Amino acid sequence: MPEGSDRLERDVEEVLSNIEDFDWRRRQSRRPGPIRLAVQRFGAGIVNRATALTANHLLLVGALFLIVGLVLRGGGMWLAVAGIVVFVIGLFWASRGGGRGNGQPRGGYWRDRYISYESQSGNPLKRWFRRNR
Repeated sequence: MPEGSDRLERDVEEVLSNIEDFDWRRRQSRRPGPIRLAVQRFGAGIVNRATALTANHLLLVGALFLIVGLVLRGGGMWLAVAGIVVFVIGLFWASRGGGRGNGQPRGGYWRDRYISYESQSGNPLKRWFRRNR
């Protein structure tokens, strides 16, 4: 058993000595190449477009798929089925309150002042107390 602990201790000391010799500044200051930058920009663009998707977009795309699939007839039947699925997902998402800014309080301007509207989907006990003030 002492042999294993000596070996482990030697390995730890070796790793620590190698870390001290490593040039961290050179490693961190290296600029990414043009290919890596292009891949990062492409990935960021896809993520930005996917996060901007709303329930209304899904409803519109589903309806378009359904119409195009019905017009194409034979081969477009799968497109029509996909349109129905996307449309139903959009309906479900819209009924659940999906869309942009879902977690933020809603409001509007009236006489140059911003007025926030309280959400109605909160705790029923809180709604009852607010109503009976």
